[in-house]
Amino acid sequence: MKFSTLNFKFSNKNLGLITLLIVIGFGIYAFNLNNPLFWDDTDWIVNNPFVHSFSSENIKNWFTQNILAGIGLSSNYYRPFLLFTFAFNYVVSGTAPLGYHLVSNGLHILNAVLIFLILFRVFQNRFIAFWSSLLWLVHPLQTEAVTYISGRGDPLNVFFMLLVLYLWIIDFASRLSTGVDKRLAKSLWPVSLVLLILALLSRETAIIFPLLFMVFYISFIARGTFLKSLKQAFMKALPYFGIVFVYGILRLTILNFENTLNFYSEANPYTESLLTRMYTFLNVLWTYVGLMIVPLGQHMERSVTAYTYFWNLPVVSSFAVLLVILWLLRHLYKKEKILSSKRNWKLPAYRQGREVEDLKLPKISDFRAWFFGVGWFFVNLSMTSGVTPINAQLYEHWLYLALLGPVVLSIYHLNLLIQNHSKITKTAVMLLMLLLVIFALFFSTLSIKRNIIWGDPIRFFEDILKYEPDGARINNNLGNLYYNKDDIEKAEGYYWKAVSIEDNFPQPHFNLGSILQERGDIRGAIVEFEKALEIDHNFPYAYQNLSVIYAGQGDLINATNVLEKLKTLTPHNPRIYYNLALVYLERKDNESARQNLQEGLKYGQFDPETEKLMEELIQRLQ
Repeated sequence: MKFSTLNFKFSNKNLGLITLLIVIGFGIYAFNLNNPLFWDDTDWIVNNPFVHSFSSENIKNWFTQNILAGIGLSSNYYRPFLLFTFAFNYVVSGTAPLGYHLVSNGLHILNAVLIFLILFRVFQNRFIAFWSSLLWLVHPLQTEAVTYISGRGDPLNVFFMLLVLYLWIIDFASRLSTGVDKRLAKSLWPVSLVLLILALLSRETAIIFPLLFMVFYISFIARGTFLKSLKQAFMKALPYFGIVFVYGILRLTILNFENTLNFYSEANPYTESLLTRMYTFLNVLWTYVGLMIVPLGQHMERSVTAYTYFWNLPVVSSFAVLLVILWLLRHLYKKEKILSSKRNWKLPAYRQGREVEDLKLPKISDFRAWFFGVGWFFVNLSMTSGVTPINAQLYEHWLYLALLGPVVLSIYHLNLLIQNHSKITKTAVMLLMLLLVIFALFFSTLSIKRNIIWGDPIRFFEDILKYEPDGARINNNLGNLYYNKDDIEKAEGYYWKAVSIEDNFPQPHFNLGSILQERGDIRGAIVEFEKALEIDHNFPYAYQNLSVIYAGQGDLINATNVLEKLKTLTPHNPRIYYNLALVYLERKDNESARQNLQEGLKYGQFDPETEKLMEELIQRLQ
């Protein structure tokens, strides 16, 4: 069959299904279009001057600073292209939420379409391609990555990785006939490398792509024995490994902003033992399985029990299931080898001294389907399994791409069952289809519900506290929302609860200090600000309020020292330079005042009001 004919038939038969995916995806996620920016969105977007314009200084900062450097905070997140998308939204519409959600929702829907295109090509089966992409699209676990604007890194880097896989499909098709310009195929290889770089610059987890590519290649393209397929896949993935290697070296050296791979501020049994992290991950797998099948009780900031020993039921049972899956994979592979020998498949032909690939994709056997489902799932979770101690043990958005493996495997077997007319009646087929529709409707309803909950920040955090009442960060965030509503008493109660639960992060101490400062309890405010700085010596907001207190008390030396420290932490904030200039003027140091004003004007675009004040003050000094 010529590729041009194949492409024509595809367009006519599947365009309607792709349109249906787009309509359903937009319908479900239309419920988040007015959801406000909150939580990490405040630091990553609203207060972050790095994304407020496309200035050359900002673009430089995207590629040389961590994602929170713009607000004076330190992190090991390095996502320049993600910041580019935030800057695009901010320049177009400021902090109005509609544009942000349209971009994130659109990326998620495009990912579902790419999944459909890829699966249809490798399975040549419309049922598997459509239902797999649909269930992946509407599953409520995806809302954490899509509706939460700061979570955009997931759909963004997945978009680039899926696009690379789809380019491989185009490249394969171009060799079938003249239906596709072969010059196009030659240009796809460098394009795929650029796409991987963009994925890495969107979210760090893209470093798993070479392994994902190998799983994909072995499952759907390679032929021969498993070891031979593994070798072929590795050779094809070598350029991707090269890019990941260079990226890894940079992230471990000049782009390692906290000089560690440990995201925890204090040592604990989980951070100090790889075995503990692996035992904990085995337990977490049960939670993942439950969420994938019946995703009820969704919430963020989950508490997870860290298991320090192997012999307990969740860990042992999970390990036993993994052993059974490995045995099943081996059994299916041996079965495939026997069938292959009976069919006497021909080896690839040779032409002009070079091997020419057999242009027919291999038939997808049970082994290949299982290898894809299992391999895709665990490779995607490898970065968050605890191999390195990252900032949590479980988040729903970590299943964003991993979910595809189990979904494809389930639909693959359902398709086999439906097509096996000798063992199943038409009534049973109808019941199975009805069950599939019910699952899709169930998932869609839960996704809409989650999108609505995300639209009310107070309700969102209160919903989390139903499951995690001792979540210190959640109590602090809820206090912030009540503080913004001028319900100071309720806000203070949540702040005190936060510090009583887990006194290892500075925000609630700073918030309590701010309340005491407003009440005139300056001594109490200083105590809370200093507690915040004991926890994090580089916490900028505490320095900011202390500078106000010291200046108000006439303690110009301490005010100067605090502001100079603050200037090193947030060098792009013109307000700090202006305040420093005022303090230096009080100290009769006009030259230092002038220097700070001139330096602060470099960042005036971030705060036009302060820029005007600095210009007026410079005029008076002249």
